[in-house]
This record gives sequence, C-alpha cells and structure tokens, in this order.
Amino acid sequence: MRRLRYILRVVFGGHVFNWPWRSRLERRRVRGRAIREAAEEYLRPYVPADIPEGRPDHAEPRRVFSLWLQGEAQAPPIVQACLQSIRAKAGAEVIVLDGRSVFDWIDLPESVVRKWREGKIRPAHFADICRVELLYRWGGVWMDATDYLDAPLPEWLWELDFFVYQGGDLVSGAYAGIQNCFIRGARGASLLEAWREAILSYWEQEDAAVDYFVHQLLFDTLVRTNPRAEGLYGAMPVRIQDPTHVLWYDYADKPFDEGTLHEVCSRALFQKFDYKSASATSPIPGSFADHLTAPFR
Repeated sequence: MRRLRYILRVVFGGHVFNWPWRSRLERRRVRGRAIREAAEEYLRPYVPADIPEGRPDHAEPRRVFSLWLQGEAQAPPIVQACLQSIRAKAGAEVIVLDGRSVFDWIDLPESVVRKWREGKIRPAHFADICRVELLYRWGGVWMDATDYLDAPLPEWLWELDFFVYQGGDLVSGAYAGIQNCFIRGARGASLLEAWREAILSYWEQEDAAVDYFVHQLLFDTLVRTNPRAEGLYGAMPVRIQDPTHVLWYDYADKPFDEGTLHEVCSRALFQKFDYKSASATSPIPGSFADHLTAPFR
C-alpha cells in the first residue's frame, strides 16, 4: 500500500494535474516536486532520526575511488578515457575496483549482497551503495567511471567533511536534490554515516528501487527532515550540477577543439560523460567524442 500511494501521488501530482499549457521547464519542476514530496513520505522510515556526531578523519590518504563492476579491461572506450583522465589529473591515489575487488575494501550485509547477485538490486544501485560505504570507511573522493577530469582536484575540496553537487534545472533527475557521481567524504563524516544507514536500511527491507534516484532521494529526505543534517548540508559550498554535463551533451558530436575542451572543463570540477549513447559507441570522426576515445578503440 505504501508503494501504491507513492505511485498515485507521483502520477496525479506530477502528470495528471501538471497542466500542459505550462512551459516545459515548469512542468519538469512540478513533476520534480511531486516526486520529492512522495519520496519523502515513502522514505522517511528508513532515514535515521539521530545524526551521529561523527569524527571526520582528514588524515586519511588522499584517494579517488571508482568502480566498473565488469572490470576495467572490459570497459568501453569512453570509460577507459575517463579513468585515464582521473589517473593523470587527480593529484591523488586512484583506485578502480570491480565486482570482486570491491569486497577487499568494504563489507556489506549479506542480504544486500544476495539481492544484488539475484538481480533485485541493479548494478547502478549497487554501485551507489558501494560508493557511500567506501567513503565512510576510508574517506576520499568518489568519481564515476564516466567522470572526466581535466585539472587536479582543488585543495579546498580535500578540506571539506562532505561535498556533492546539487540539482539544477537542466539535468535529468535533478529533482533528486543532489548528484552522486562525484562525492567528497572525509572518513567517518556524519552525513556519510547517516546516508549509509538509510541506504542499508532501505535495501535490507526492500527488493526494488522505488525510484531510479532512490539513493539521492534518501539523502534529500535526510536533509529535509533532520535539522542537524540540514545544517551540515547547508554549510557545504553550493555548486549546481548543470555545468558538469556541458562538455558531453553540448559538444560530444562537434569538431574537437582543445581550447573549447579546457574552457568548458574549467566551469566545474569534472565533466560527466555517457557510455551508452551513439556519441560514445559510434563517434563522429573528428568530434570531441572521437578524439577522446580514439586511443582506446
């Protein structure tokens, strides 16, 4: 019944009563509000009421974690290009894990691992679980294997207990409140610990994601319903995720230009790429996508 109520709230609030004469952007915002409000009601039981004090450890080695479950050798060219950029530019130790080696670094509840192996937890959601667990246990920065890095990670980032980019207006899933493909977390940070608890609580009791962005929505529910979490989140530097998608979604198919590459990359800490699109799998000769993937094809 709880899931049915969630679906009905999203359908009616986000679609049926989302009047067609509104602009496309306003309709997207209305849908987003409907999903966030329905998700907050649905996910609140999984969010811890008490936020731990936490003892963030800034003495941890500077590491960047990433994960490609099938193994880096099996990754498509655009992923290999992104991972090479991270190794070349991050200014930190880079650890790329796979579906086996990740368990050398983390321990997850047996029920959660079983649901992943049974296919109940999708690979993308399992990677979501792993990234928070890795940062909570070890500290560092998480970067998706489709994140492209053009400059070293700045000093101010390493000094923070926690950082994520926030949702904007232009990117799919912005209603979820945050972007989780790039996360800075000091080992033991309070927000990481509470988010981790919510994620594990959800998957120990659920067999499917109520929304594709369920983990971001769990975090959003946490900071919207707990004053201390809200305060910790509010102290974080504000960076909107829209500029992190510009290089790929605006330039992937355009003729490559090195100056444009560096200028666009300077607008954000990283650029988010896509490995499934035609731009990645069949790049136009001479394009940005072609230039970046050519060494790995």
